[in-house]
Amino acid sequence: MSLKKQLLIFLAACLVFAALYAALCALIDPFGVFGDVIFDYYEYNMTENPRVAKIAYIDRHHDEYDSYIFGCSKASSYPIEEFNEYLGAKFYNMFTYGSDLADAEKTALYVLDNYEVKNLVLEISPEAAYTYDAEEDSYKNNLHCKVDERVNPLLFYGKYLFLSPVYLKDKLSSYLSRSYLPDETRVFSAETGAYNKVLRDSAPISDLESYLENASGAEFDMDYKRPLAYIDEAAESVASIKKKCDEKGVNLIMIGSPMYDAEWNCYEKEEVGLFLEKLTEISDFYCFWGYSTFSHDARYFYDAYHFRNCVGSAVLASVFGGDGYVPETFGYLLTHENFSSALDEMYDSGRGTDEVLSLKVPILMYHALTNDPSEASDTVITAEKFEEQIAALAEAGYTAVFYSDLCDYVYGGANLPGNPILITFDDGYESNLTIALPILEKYGMCATVAVIGVSAGKDTYKDTGVPIIPHFSLDAAKKAYNSGIMDFQSHTYDMHRSETLDAEYREGVLKTEKESEKEYIAALREDFGTSKAELEAGIGNKVFVMTYPYGKYSELTEVIMMQSGAKVSVTVSEHINEISKGLPQSLRALGRLNMDDKVSGSALLRRLADLIYG
Repeated sequence: MSLKKQLLIFLAACLVFAALYAALCALIDPFGVFGDVIFDYYEYNMTENPRVAKIAYIDRHHDEYDSYIFGCSKASSYPIEEFNEYLGAKFYNMFTYGSDLADAEKTALYVLDNYEVKNLVLEISPEAAYTYDAEEDSYKNNLHCKVDERVNPLLFYGKYLFLSPVYLKDKLSSYLSRSYLPDETRVFSAETGAYNKVLRDSAPISDLESYLENASGAEFDMDYKRPLAYIDEAAESVASIKKKCDEKGVNLIMIGSPMYDAEWNCYEKEEVGLFLEKLTEISDFYCFWGYSTFSHDARYFYDAYHFRNCVGSAVLASVFGGDGYVPETFGYLLTHENFSSALDEMYDSGRGTDEVLSLKVPILMYHALTNDPSEASDTVITAEKFEEQIAALAEAGYTAVFYSDLCDYVYGGANLPGNPILITFDDGYESNLTIALPILEKYGMCATVAVIGVSAGKDTYKDTGVPIIPHFSLDAAKKAYNSGIMDFQSHTYDMHRSETLDAEYREGVLKTEKESEKEYIAALREDFGTSKAELEAGIGNKVFVMTYPYGKYSELTEVIMMQSGAKVSVTVSEHINEISKGLPQSLRALGRLNMDDKVSGSALLRRLADLIYG
């Protein structure tokens, strides 16, 4: 065979190999550039490069949306479902991390020119004038060629057809190992365009000190200055978006995002004032910059740069007049006439420090009661001792409240009485009604019972005939609920099991080794759904609290419970709870103090005083 023929065969082989490799890159599609028709794994693609992947995604799904959000990663903290409710719209969040207003402008103009748009929300922070038109990575931080006219389409698609094999391997590895909870390879929700924050928003948060100690590596210090070198360029991008919205008849809503104190301290007042002057020349806008009630407390932030979704909810409640909690010092509707005076308030470091955000609330845990001292144990307390403890609380000025009162405080900012305390009973024993109820009524107290659904009205263990301490029926519980003295919540329907009596035992509500993740999620949802439905139908009160058997739970458990409507979760961990306005995470994994027959009324008061004030 001649050398020429050998070279031709070699070149042909190279071309075939290149074509096959390009086809493989297009099919695996780690950035979602080519539609990701095989995997449809856009939560991964968007994590790799949201600028590119979101354009590819929305090109396929734009008929499902009519409104869009643009901005940096702060924009992800505005809950899509709340925007939809307030405006009767179908929003998609086009934010990108590391974004600046050059990116937002180009992407917004593309969306406005190519899709039907009713509302456009533009999120703005001072950082928009600190960084402008920057691209740190030509694969992960670049704009789509459809959006950026400076990008040659042939070169754009070409580089994604000949990616490093590492990109292909990483996507396949993520796809094959994916689970229900997000991880570092897939931090987006493809359907909303927002970050998937189910783990962050179901994690318990109590006092500020412990939060800062256990913030999972989140940085809350930003001890440097950020000069605003691109004020004119950023303002021109905003003006361009405003002009296009006016031409298209689109409702433009501009929101200046809240900031933690450490970030706000990075910006000089004079430069911020110049930026605000430029912005208010373009349009009035809702601005939440500066010191405020929230800005002083790190618990309302994931890190020094990103505020929590609950703060985003407060922003929207302020903008649209919603019912949620809004701090006394929070936000402005800025105009060209008032921005200067508002700027002075923004830089008042004492602003918002007078409002009390948190209260320490102890929760007491009881089980069964008895009139026979010989039956007293770690979980059974005598009527005499119970009355001694309740009398001591009443005399010391404690006021018993329900979990619903805590929710009203957190979600709506409603007041709690002085010295609030929760009294709880686990399992649902008859003695809770026959012994505890009259004592509670005598001292003007109330309590919540966590009911094991399958045991309601029983005096033998299910399917065994083995005697157990009698449990009250739902009919009896209904009478107690109607008295206003007792509330009834879930202790699972049938996941509080006995290792010796149950053929299929699980440790509390935790996943068993035999269950797949999918089977476990379905079982947990079904159990809580059954418990909720039976208690609400049989008693009449709303069920929104999960008291975990043995206090056992996992991250996945908390996410599923939160998604199933459990606003409150309760453990057996013995600690005080710090409940905070506007912070739903302060209602997660609440701790309780176990009460037994050895605790005198005076000892209880001393322990509470040490926990609350010590």
